[in-house]
Amino acid sequence: MSIGIIAGVIFGFYAVNFASNYDGMKNQTAYSLLNFRTPLFCILGLFFVTVVSSSYFADLGKKTRAIFELMIPASQLEKFLVSLFYTVVVSIGSYLLVFYLIDLAFVAYLKGFGSMVLNQTASTGKAGSIDLWQYFYKVQYPHSAYYFYFAPILLNAIFLLGGIVFQNYQYVKTAISVVIYCVVWICFFVYLIKMQTQDTVGVMGNNYWSDSNHIFALIGAGALFLTLVLWCVAFLRLKEKEI
Repeated sequence: MSIGIIAGVIFGFYAVNFASNYDGMKNQTAYSLLNFRTPLFCILGLFFVTVVSSSYFADLGKKTRAIFELMIPASQLEKFLVSLFYTVVVSIGSYLLVFYLIDLAFVAYLKGFGSMVLNQTASTGKAGSIDLWQYFYKVQYPHSAYYFYFAPILLNAIFLLGGIVFQNYQYVKTAISVVIYCVVWICFFVYLIKMQTQDTVGVMGNNYWSDSNHIFALIGAGALFLTLVLWCVAFLRLKEKEI
């Protein structure tokens, strides 16, 4: 049911944008027609993963339904591994499949009007062209964007743990906890940086940390380590619940 709702939302966004830009499509002047895809893909995808992760063990917080969960003839480890498979592999895979199929259908229809090619000159002086009406899976993004692939996995670990820890309103409570934690952490980090750099002169040398890709790689590695820690904590809390 959830993937059907997500498919309807994606279809609705495409249909509304295509209908409102129909004249531009016929005249091949709708340059920014498909600009909505990236924010829609990221925001909706992360929301879908968090909802599925938070609701997987939600029945444990309700006495009338927890008995059915506890009577399943499987060990705690087997139940937890199945939850990871369902909330990570199945949910993310199904979301990607639905999004790409809907995009494929609409962009194929769009290409029936022709093509939208933008000619440009790079900073090196080399001329090139970009197809503005290309399929979403062919869109090229900056290399640093690929370091943030950990985001849905980390959110899965956070909301899966929240679904086990909290008794009711798991999604709301987990979301509020994440927001409060992020605000406190950001304020503390900004205050710490200000204290360390106040009345000082910054000097940027050609070292390892001057490359933004190295910083993004470190953040990604830290996030993956935190994900493993949260999964371990979630597994331990699941065992406590069943005991």
